[in-house]
Amino acid sequence: MKLFPVHSILWSSLLLVLLASQSGTDASNPDVCQDTRSYGSLERNSSKPVDHHTEIVKKIEDVVCRLYPTNKLNCSWPSILQEDIQLSVFISICDDKKAVFNFSSVDKGGPVSLTLLEQEISDVLILQLNVTQHDRWTAVIHTVKMSELEVLPPPTNISASVRDGSLTVKWSLPHSRETNDSSCFQYELDMGDQENPRQLDGEESYTEQNVDPNLTYKVRIRARKEEDCQEQPEWSDWSHTVIVEPSVHKLNIPVIISISLGIPMILLAVVLLVRYQRVSEVLFPPIPRPPPKYIYFLEKNETSNLFHTAPPTEPMEEITEVEDTEENHEKTLSN
Repeated sequence: MKLFPVHSILWSSLLLVLLASQSGTDASNPDVCQDTRSYGSLERNSSKPVDHHTEIVKKIEDVVCRLYPTNKLNCSWPSILQEDIQLSVFISICDDKKAVFNFSSVDKGGPVSLTLLEQEISDVLILQLNVTQHDRWTAVIHTVKMSELEVLPPPTNISASVRDGSLTVKWSLPHSRETNDSSCFQYELDMGDQENPRQLDGEESYTEQNVDPNLTYKVRIRARKEEDCQEQPEWSDWSHTVIVEPSVHKLNIPVIISISLGIPMILLAVVLLVRYQRVSEVLFPPIPRPPPKYIYFLEKNETSNLFHTAPPTEPMEEITEVEDTEENHEKTLSN
């Protein structure tokens, strides 16, 4: 007698699995990509309405899927808290009516998180949620373009500087799988000044006027697509923080060397300017000029009158006095 309830539970569970598999055949089959569906459409199939049918259908229709830069696909929906209700999930990714990825999970009450390969990220996502309760079931099929699920990475190549009382921030476009059109991107810029972030559309730079150069600014930025380019876009993560510190003039070795060499050169230049006339006379002496009378004779070509030669001196006669040495010798002896 006690085994009967156990067998009833086993048969009931098996029936639920079969019903879920039967109702989910379309989504788990690769041929599901062959069906013609409009993007963003919802399809509802049901046998008999389950308990709280309207409330449950509303929850499984409120599905949010996001594809992150790390190729991570997250799909979530409001929780269905009923013990006798089973939720099954079927996901197919289609590329030109051909399935490149399939996923199925029975009794998956919470959100689904999958890591996709690059070749599995294609055009269309088909998500089917099946709700079964005893012999009744309800299915909702979501069809959406993968481009509508994209969450952008934060902008790159961020630079910030303060100059002439203005803070200028520059960045590069975030990477997108679908578009490089700058008008499709919206930015939120936070400069760490306890004010609301700046909202910017289609820009790649921003200048804040009249900033205090003595303050420290912490700049970060995030991005998302414009609503004209994507329905219900989601903000990216914040970029890394760029810190702009106050400008402090510090003496370093090159500055000290420049000052040491510059001051003597400046003093030398001042001395040269003050004593310019004296220095110029030493470096560039004046060319001698002859007196006016010489200039007159030079112009007349009468150079013979310029110089008077002195008369030649008469040669002096040399007189040699000769004494008779013998006579003097005899006089000496006689004495």
